[in-house]
Amino acid sequence: MMLVTLLVLAVALVIGIFIAGTVLSVLSQLLIGLIIGGIARWILPGSHPMGWFATSLCGIVGSLLGGMLAHHLFRVQGLRETALNVLCAMGVIWLLSRV
Repeated sequence: MMLVTLLVLAVALVIGIFIAGTVLSVLSQLLIGLIIGGIARWILPGSHPMGWFATSLCGIVGSLLGGMLAHHLFRVQGLRETALNVLCAMGVIWLLSRV
């Protein structure tokens, strides 16, 4: 009986760590998207009538798109990947401000 209890506790601990890691990963992606979107909007010239939430969503989309391009197409990391994330976020903001 004690072995089953220890096994259940071990499984619960692993699941808890996985869930906590996933939640922290999502929160960090949201924060990074907000920062990337703010940088992209600051660099992009002209008026962009959107709030901070839309800016952060554009940053998240740009970060995801730039990350996929960086890893799978260009095979770059670090500062080049960040620059590509900002460029993709700028493109998303530009497209949305034209609609």
